[in-house]
Amino acid sequence: MNTPSKADFSFLLPISVKWGEMDALGHVNNTVFFRYAEDGRIDYFHRLAGTDRNAWSVGPILADLRGSFQRQLHYPAEVVIGTRVARIGGSSMALEQALFGADNDTLFATFETATVWFDFKTQASIRVDDAARARIADAEVIKPEM
Repeated sequence: MNTPSKADFSFLLPISVKWGEMDALGHVNNTVFFRYAEDGRIDYFHRLAGTDRNAWSVGPILADLRGSFQRQLHYPAEVVIGTRVARIGGSSMALEQALFGADNDTLFATFETATVWFDFKTQASIRVDDAARARIADAEVIKPEM
């Protein structure tokens, strides 16, 4: 992933850093960064497909997640997590995420995620359908590779 900016993302989720997210070293614990990334992914797909999980017969499941820490984050802080689909393959999608300061482009972390499009009834991966591809492409500032 190239160095991202907020302008690269159509989906930015605001997050308030909480006191209890700090560790003994006085900065936000690294595991919390991964929870922020999860919040961003869930928000992304809910905004595209709705929040009624019972209505979802197919959707994304997490296959791989990698994070790269750029700088420490301390309480109090307001941040945003940007989420975008960078590539859509046959049955997979590559997501890129970045954690920024809410009022500036200060970059705290980046994440690269592989998701698999999954049929929850048959418990098998399936091709990302054309309707999902179109919804994602229409929503993105930077169109995903297909």
